[in-house]
Amino acid sequence: MKKTADDIKKEQSLSFMYFNRFLMLRYFTAFMFFTNLYWFGMALTCRSWSAVLPFLLMIGGIAVTLELTSKLHTKKSAVPVSKGYYIAQISVNLAIILISMTPAYSLFLPFLNGKGQFYVIGIALLGILMSVMVLLKIKKIANDQDRQFKVIKMFEKTN
Repeated sequence: MKKTADDIKKEQSLSFMYFNRFLMLRYFTAFMFFTNLYWFGMALTCRSWSAVLPFLLMIGGIAVTLELTSKLHTKKSAVPVSKGYYIAQISVNLAIILISMTPAYSLFLPFLNGKGQFYVIGIALLGILMSVMVLLKIKKIANDQDRQFKVIKMFEKTN
């Protein structure tokens, strides 16, 4: 049986609705990527060994982006790469906060002066908050408890 234009439109709508369940993850991943890119660039200008860490996080961000992009073609809600990335991001941000409170701060982030410590701690805390929010969203999506899933189910019933 040949699909009608309405059937195709419904399939596309459902596909985009499932894809949009991950919208917050995509935006937060972009924010994290550019934050890590800035850190990487600054560390490179100082020829600091610490440039390795944001570089690895940028690669992780690219992997997350690829994983999330694949969600356009599937209804599966598992995102193990994203979950691992955000756990790693939390770990790095916690380490940055701890290092910022020690004399090793200037070795790890040589491009900032002493006043930059509070700025770095603030950015790291923001990163932790965002990462926790993403992990909670991932959990809701995995358990089909997110708001978008309810909208999808209502759409499927009405069409």
